[in-house]
This record gives sequence, C-alpha cells and structure tokens, in this order.
Amino acid sequence: MTATREEVLRAHDDGKQDATLVWIDARTAVVARWHEGEARLERFESDVPSHHKATGHVRYDPAMRHGGGAPKDTGEAKRLEHLARFVDLVAGHIPPDDEVVIIGPGTVRERLEHEVREADRHASRTRSVTCQPATRLTDRQLVARLRHIAGVEGRRRSVGTYRWTQTTALRPSGAVRPIPRRAGPKPTPEVDIEELIEEES
Repeated sequence: MTATREEVLRAHDDGKQDATLVWIDARTAVVARWHEGEARLERFESDVPSHHKATGHVRYDPAMRHGGGAPKDTGEAKRLEHLARFVDLVAGHIPPDDEVVIIGPGTVRERLEHEVREADRHASRTRSVTCQPATRLTDRQLVARLRHIAGVEGRRRSVGTYRWTQTTALRPSGAVRPIPRRAGPKPTPEVDIEELIEEES
C-alpha cells in the first residue's frame, strides 16, 4: 500500500471550513482535503487481492450448513485482512477535526465510515461523517465536490464567442473576422415622423 502522489489544486481561495472528501474502492483511494484555501489530493493504492472467480462445478459436503464454509476456506480471510489494513491506512490520513464525506462504488466506503466513526467514538469527537455511493470521479470533479462541502462557491467564467466585447476580431492573417450573431431583442429602427409626413404629401 503506497501513497502514489500528493498534489495541490486551486489554491488561494478563502474556504469557510476545513473538509475532507474520500473516494475509495478496494484498489485505490483518494483523500481530498480543503484546508487554508487549498485543495490537496493524496492517492493510495492497495495490495488487496481480487475476488477469486468461480472454478466450475464444486462438490458440497452435505454435513456443511447452507452458505458454504468459513471465509478462510476460499481465501477470503487473506483478502479481508489486506482490506482492513488498507482501510486503516486511509483512515489514518483523515484529519480528526474535518467534516468528512466518504464516497465510492462498493462497500469499502462503508467499512471506512465505520472505522472513522469508531475512532471518533473512542476519542469522544463529534463531527459530521457522511457516506454516499458514487462512481469514479476525475480530479476536477472531486475538487468541485470538495469545494461544495467546504462552502466555497466555484468561480464563474464567461466563455464562448457570444460573450465577446470586442467590436472587431482579427484572424491570424490580419483579416477582419465576422462578429457572431447574438440572441436578443430585435432592434427597432428609429423613424422620423416629419420625414414620413413629407413623403406622404
């Protein structure tokens, strides 16, 4: 289990509160923390072995209860041991005072939530710990969600040709580029009433 990298994204914003967002599954985890106006992302990779696939027909012992044997009979005990160590590693990198949101596609997030809540109970800490299902997210999506948790509004940017404020735009060759059409109310032409009266008479 290794921390592959740590990076700082979107610095120099004033956050309202410190918060931690954790995306986790059995293979990787990303701990995103908002602290002092910066988003820090730390990645971890696990050494949890994958589930064994079915091997075809299996003979069952009629004396064995329904549901099969103990997890150690199928090698699941070793997997659960690796998974518990991985969850402990990630839980150890969650700051004790931050609001925590744990997301992920499987049940590993629930294990981590249980671990964090137990640690808080033993330390007599009270904080918000939330667990939600989520698919894999990009770094930008994680940071956007983290900013929302921390109560920081995202910066809005004006993009697109319809927001140009220039009267003329030039091509690289120096030729004038046509101004794009803008949606808006149709302009009404100015009409001189005296000219209309003279034209009619």
